[in-house]
Amino acid sequence: MSIIIYVRGVNSRACDRRRGFIQRDAEKSEQVKILYDNFPLRARVFASDVVSDDEFLTVSITEQRARSRLVTALRAVVTDEIIMIAADSDKGPVLLFKERYDPNTLTITKGVEKLLRVRTLSGKTIVIERDANCGCGSKLRGWNPYKTVYSSKDPTE
Repeated sequence: MSIIIYVRGVNSRACDRRRGFIQRDAEKSEQVKILYDNFPLRARVFASDVVSDDEFLTVSITEQRARSRLVTALRAVVTDEIIMIAADSDKGPVLLFKERYDPNTLTITKGVEKLLRVRTLSGKTIVIERDANCGCGSKLRGWNPYKTVYSSKDPTE
């Protein structure tokens, strides 16, 4: 299931969850589709030439290869155009990774494995899976990557 958020313009920002859209400006309108937004996660990012096309669907998060990095306690958001990965720090959530990806490579497996695999336009391979930890105390739970203010009712009405 995906959430569709309608984005208009770039300046003023407000969100209405009941209608499922973000208003920014009445002049311009585009659509942003949220395909994946999950927390807590762990991810392994592989450099552009580490994972071949043949290995893409079988590469695992536990594979320790040169020029790859495992990061835990993350939140990942995948829209129809970009992937964002954030981690918690002592100053709050920090965006570690934000890049456009090839939509033909996005695979989300359900069931026992529950993996997300994607290849960015620069060639990096990202494998994401749910973390067994609960994420208690993390500021990522309340982190808003959409840079909007959620509101179910206008307080001035």
